[in-house]
Amino acid sequence: MSRFLKVCDVNVANLAAELDAQPELWDTIRWRKELPSGPHARMSDIWVRYNDIRPYRQKGSFEGFNAEHDSVWYPAYDKLPSLKSILPPLMMVVEGERLGGVLITRIPSTCGIDPHIDVSWHVDYYDKFYVSVKSAPGAVFASEEEVLNPTPGECWRFDNRLRHWVHNGSSEDRITLIVCIRTEKYRAEHERFGYKDRYVRAA
Repeated sequence: MSRFLKVCDVNVANLAAELDAQPELWDTIRWRKELPSGPHARMSDIWVRYNDIRPYRQKGSFEGFNAEHDSVWYPAYDKLPSLKSILPPLMMVVEGERLGGVLITRIPSTCGIDPHIDVSWHVDYYDKFYVSVKSAPGAVFASEEEVLNPTPGECWRFDNRLRHWVHNGSSEDRITLIVCIRTEKYRAEHERFGYKDRYVRAA
């Protein structure tokens, strides 16, 4: 059984156009890129929704940033109006109970995300769904022996507590919308990999 699960198809044409028209949205928050020894140094982010970063910037420390929290919208949400036609239908498809983080990532040609396993309260509490916005042959998402090269518009579910990495071997940017949703629809799939705490922690 595959580690990757195809969930649905999403119309991403408008989102892709909005991103092309607003390059200034990338990397307004560089926290993930600049983490010492972090796996995300060779990519760019747009933060759409997550824990409110402002109090942590004010105190000059990100200690506790990934602890339990209620996610808030970032300014990018209002600048990318097509998200309002993507996120609610996706919540319905996966029988979502609560919306967590929403992030858009861009990996340039020849760059990638280093092999890693995600660890935090947010990772344990939410399922992660990947919507391909832009991808070309050679831009691969891998976990152990499996490799995924999605077509734009495809939405895939993957448990990011498994070791994974990305390499963009294509000649184009790889852009992905990442949506974190609390749902029990995939309970059996988590338990197959020995992960049960997603359904008992922070319930």
